[in-house]
Amino acid sequence: MPAIKIEAFTFEYNQLQDRICLGGNLYNDKAEISFWLTRRLVLRLLTAAVELVQKTSPKITNTPQEHKLAMAQFEHQCAQQKGSSNVEKTAPLSGSNVQPINANILHRMDISCKDQRYKVSFFVVDTEEAVAISYLDSGQFHQVLSFIHSGALELEWGVEADLFASDDAQQQYTLQ
Repeated sequence: MPAIKIEAFTFEYNQLQDRICLGGNLYNDKAEISFWLTRRLVLRLLTAAVELVQKTSPKITNTPQEHKLAMAQFEHQCAQQKGSSNVEKTAPLSGSNVQPINANILHRMDISCKDQRYKVSFFVVDTEEAVAISYLDSGQFHQVLSFIHSGALELEWGVEADLFASDDAQQQYTLQ
C-alpha cells in the first residue's frame, strides 16, 4: 500500500485522552489519515526538530553561536506570522451525524531536509514503511511545529513557552 501524501494538516488537542490528534487531508479531496501524538513522542520530536532547524537553516547556521537560538526563534515567529495569513480558522463540527476521527497512534516520525524542503514520514506500530508522507517548505514546517508545540503547552506537558528557548535564556542576570 503506497504512503498517503499529506497536503493539509489539522490539529486537535484532546485533554481527556492527553494526546494531540494530527489529521491529514481532512478538509480536502485527498485520502484522509489521522494520528494520535503521545506526550513522549512530541517531547522527543520537538527537541529533535529544533536541532534540525538550527542545522538546516542558512540564516541560523551563518549566525554567531551566541545568537543562534535568538535567530531560530525569530525565524520561527516570522514563519508563524507569514503562515497565519494563509490559515483559515473554522468552528469545530458538532451534531449527531459527525463521525469521530479514526486515528492510529503515531509510533515514529522521520524528518529529513534537502534544499530547504522537509520530508516528514509517518510510521505506526508494526509497519516498516511510512503510511504517510508530507513535503514541507521551511515556513510550513515551522507552522506544523508551532501547532504541535501549542498542543504540548495546552496539555501542560512541561515544554518551554518559547520553542527555541534554552536553559541559558531562562536564567536571570543581576547587574551589580
